Amino acid sequence: MAIVANQTTITIDGITVGCIRSFSVPAGTVKEVDVTCISSSIETFQPSTLQEAQELTFTVIFDTTADLLEPGTAGSFVITFPLNDPNSGTPASWSFDGFVRDAGTIDGEYTSDAPLEQTFTVRLNTPITKTREA
Repeated sequence: MAIVANQTTITIDGITVGCIRSFSVPAGTVKEVDVTCISSSIETFQPSTLQEAQELTFTVIFDTTADLLEPGTAGSFVITFPLNDPNSGTPASWSFDGFVRDAGTIDGEYTSDAPLEQTFTVRLNTPITKTREA
């Protein structure tokens, strides 16, 4: 069964970020270490013990919670997904430490009744800890 994005929340240090419109969480990436010997007939690699630093981006409807997310703001982030199974008691979540690398422009159109939006980029400082729905 698919997880629906509706009702997903993002918090920083326990404070919920305003109205999330969209988000993009990176896949885990590990650097490659070249371990090719001079006598090898093909290049060989092994995974590094270091993961590459990744970034999370999300767009919110601009409101006062944007003040929490000034560039350089560091903290513990948690993305909490809605319950996939109504019989579960605890939703799935992903947690990590990071800092706001970029608080993007506030965008809107004067000819539109659409709300103002702002996109943030967060650089991860730790791997994502994934907790399953229970």
